[in-house]
Amino acid sequence: MEIKQTNIGQIQIVELIGRIDAPNNSKIEDFFAKLTENLESNIVVDCNNLDFINSSGLRVFIMSLKKSKAANKQILLCNLQKNIKEVFQYSGFDNLFNINLNKEEALEKIS
Repeated sequence: MEIKQTNIGQIQIVELIGRIDAPNNSKIEDFFAKLTENLESNIVVDCNNLDFINSSGLRVFIMSLKKSKAANKQILLCNLQKNIKEVFQYSGFDNLFNINLNKEEALEKIS
């Protein structure tokens, strides 16, 4: 699992590369806990290179969403691969996140 972080103005762009699974759960959980601790900007999570996510990874996204809403900020996911979209659909999380955005749409929507 690799995590890349960049800024575009007041928007944090997080790119996830690889798999969110048991060996990587603590890394992703720690990263998002720190990112959302004193949230001052909106977040776009680019999942274009995310190959797998388990239930612990879904929990990280939900916790991040709750923290962002509490701070009156947004967290959007974009570029979900088909298998990742299916996990969100089967879990019902597609009702919480718009899972059909590409990066440009996410940036436009969050600006």
